[in-house]
Amino acid sequence: MHLKKLGPVGAQVDGIALHSVLEDPGTLSDLKKAFIDNSVLVFKNQNLNPSDLLKVAEIIGRPLKHPIFPGLPDFPEIIKIENLGEMYHTNAHWHSDVTFEEEPPDATFLYSLEVPDIGGDTLFSNQFLAHESLPEDLKSLLSDKKAIHSNASILSLIGADISNAKRVLHPIFRTHPDVGKKALYVTQAFVEKIEDMDKKKSEDTLAILYSAACQQEFIYRHKWSKRDLLIWDNRSVQHFAEHGYGDKVRTMHRITTTGSKPF
Repeated sequence: MHLKKLGPVGAQVDGIALHSVLEDPGTLSDLKKAFIDNSVLVFKNQNLNPSDLLKVAEIIGRPLKHPIFPGLPDFPEIIKIENLGEMYHTNAHWHSDVTFEEEPPDATFLYSLEVPDIGGDTLFSNQFLAHESLPEDLKSLLSDKKAIHSNASILSLIGADISNAKRVLHPIFRTHPDVGKKALYVTQAFVEKIEDMDKKKSEDTLAILYSAACQQEFIYRHKWSKRDLLIWDNRSVQHFAEHGYGDKVRTMHRITTTGSKPF
């Protein structure tokens, strides 16, 4: 197994066929460490059926059913993501996954079955670096503040009743439990406002934080090939899924795994 750094976040893992190492404790331990150290892992040309993908996800945690979108009939933890057109493209915001849960998932696994020849890149931004980049006075001001996260935007997109939207509080700066570093933890997709802050000040502050979260020097851009598997740490990165592939076929399998309450 060989790791190749991808820039400000992430590493490509070469020399490994994941379906063949699932019973090798030493390799699994190395993969867990690589995940913690790099936040995003890229595996090229992996042959993984749904059962294999579930077993790979179990390296990091217990696979979860998505709280809104249904999974495959025989594998309810796996969501099939298809191109429904840019109008219904749900991931065109910088975000960490499912932050509207009390215990958001630690990791997301995304495996490409079919990819277009143009568009569809996924961008990842290092939120440890985003936190470090903020002015000290702003970090001090927000050190104990929390933001309100909600699934209202998803409910609205699928035509559901947003009066049933879920809302939870999470710290603006999240401490990663495995490395002890703070990461910026507010997302354009799910945050409504900063708790105990008036609307205008909250909007202005969030605008600064959103800008810090996606600075170009913190980003790795992934151009997909068929049978790529990407794993990312929702505690330390945000991602953005570009469209730009019209009506071309793009099919992915996605899994998230158990998490813990942010602190």
